[in-house]
Amino acid sequence: MLIDYAETCSVDFADMLAFSMMNQDSFSTLEFRNALGSFATGVTVVTTALDTDCPVGVTASSFNSVSLDPPLVLWSLAKTSQSLTAFRDSGHFAIHVLSSNQELLSNRFARAGENKFQDVVWEAGTLGSPVLREYSAKFECKTVHQYEGGDHIIFVGEVVTFDHRDHAPLLFHAGKYAESRPKVAAEIISGVELEQGRFTEDFFLYLLSRSHFQTSRPTWEKLAELGLDQVEYFTISAAAINGPVTLDYLQAALQHTGHDPDQAKLDAMVERHLLIEQDGAYGPSERAREDFLEILSVAKAYEDDLLEHFSASEIAEGKRILKKIIELSGEAIPPLWPRPQ
Repeated sequence: MLIDYAETCSVDFADMLAFSMMNQDSFSTLEFRNALGSFATGVTVVTTALDTDCPVGVTASSFNSVSLDPPLVLWSLAKTSQSLTAFRDSGHFAIHVLSSNQELLSNRFARAGENKFQDVVWEAGTLGSPVLREYSAKFECKTVHQYEGGDHIIFVGEVVTFDHRDHAPLLFHAGKYAESRPKVAAEIISGVELEQGRFTEDFFLYLLSRSHFQTSRPTWEKLAELGLDQVEYFTISAAAINGPVTLDYLQAALQHTGHDPDQAKLDAMVERHLLIEQDGAYGPSERAREDFLEILSVAKAYEDDLLEHFSASEIAEGKRILKKIIELSGEAIPPLWPRPQ
């Protein structure tokens, strides 16, 4: 589990009270914790200090609002935490709501017994609590109440200053990190206006096609530089990945591209020393294999540049959607490069 429950807890105030009042012998504590994990929470790092030379911080997802007037918030800390004395005696704390790209910082402050502030940029805040440089939101608080809450202490703080930024928050759900996305409106504009005989940039198939053409451009430019056309490229790719392949195999595997070869094309590629033919099967020549690797390197570098702008979950979701489109728009979709029989 990523968040150390010896330090803090991932449930809110109401959950804490329910946990303290229940009969723990009636059901499994682990199962209860797993059930509470169904409630997605934000992730925070809470800091304090008895003096500026001894900063203290823990990861917590038990943060919650209490009141707007006066401005009160709360969070809770396990009684077994090594940081409990500092938070009880300091009289203040700072809560940092983490951004979606701060998983490593969350993990650092969730662990016990290490120098959590090493290489972390911070400064003393208004009340003396360490204030981190990066966050989605920050609340500097004066401790006004401390309550017993079963195996935790509940801290209520009065907010003396705060700040927030337009960053997506880091979430914790079912024992692992998650990401927040705005929910899309139920009404989806098709982008097609049949009465006017036109479409807009909201037309999904237009966006799909345009993204294909634009992302394929570096590959096609490299093909032109190497003196290859698209039929030759797809044929070399299939032969390089699967070894010697037959004409029937190439036509079946490449039919969806619209660039599958015929016999005349294969003969021409043999004459150009792009393919080597043996017993009716075709493999890439050494020159063709080198060209293929060069083209693949260009495509991979372009992909890496694009994907830097997306999170891992966005990439996974994008792939899932594209694979579903492929399944729905084809008849029987075989593997990308099925092995020759």
